[in-house]
Amino acid sequence: IIFTYDEVYKAIYSLSTQKGLKKPPAGVIVKVDKSEDDENQLNIFMQNETEWEGLRSVQYSRDFMAASLMLLCRGHGIPIPRAAKKSVVLGKSQVILRVEI
Repeated sequence: IIFTYDEVYKAIYSLSTQKGLKKPPAGVIVKVDKSEDDENQLNIFMQNETEWEGLRSVQYSRDFMAASLMLLCRGHGIPIPRAAKKSVVLGKSQVILRVEI
C-alpha cells in the first residue's frame, strides 16, 4: 500500500494524538530516510517556510510508522490481515506499507 508524504503526516499525527504522544511539528514532509545509526529508526524531514527556515528532522521507529499507516488504513476501510507480516519500505517520494500474507 503506497502512501504520499501528506498521508504519512496525517497518519503520524493521528497515532500521536491517539496515544497521547508529542505530535509532529506543523509542516510538510519533504523526505523520509532511514537513520544512519539505527536501521529501525526513520528520519522524517519537514519544512514550514512560514514558521522556520530550513528543514527540521523528527525520528520515529519503523514499528510506530507501520502502526500509524495501519491506523490510517482502518480509518479508510482498508482491511489488513492481523496475521500478515507488515514492514515499511521507503520509496523516492512515498512510503510503502508492505503486507505479506
